[in-house]
Amino acid sequence: MLRIVLAGLTFGTGAALAMGHAAWDVNGDAELSPEEFVAGFGGLDTHALFDGNSDGMLDEAEWSAGLTDVGEYVNMDLNGDGGVDAAEYNALLFNRYDTDGSGAIEAAEQELIEADLSEDGLLTP
Repeated sequence: MLRIVLAGLTFGTGAALAMGHAAWDVNGDAELSPEEFVAGFGGLDTHALFDGNSDGMLDEAEWSAGLTDVGEYVNMDLNGDGGVDAAEYNALLFNRYDTDGSGAIEAAEQELIEADLSEDGLLTP
């Protein structure tokens, strides 16, 4: 069951996040909170990689073109507005990486982020 972590998340700019996801750990506790993840990961703007028509929303075809490993599109539109926006996308990916459902992404779970962002990973064109 996919645990939804959307309420209270804010989309961050993440201007200096090229150093990698360890830099996203603002409080230095070796875990990424939802807020730290969204600020850091959102700054990478991987949502735009899948948004073929650049309308800010992922439709079913765009989702199916590369994100089916995250889940079925029918379950991804969390607010029911007809598409997956950047906030929903970031929340869904937070849930993907928080494999134990603890509400934080611990060091071992951060390896999945690295794998997804690698050259042949889920989040590379």
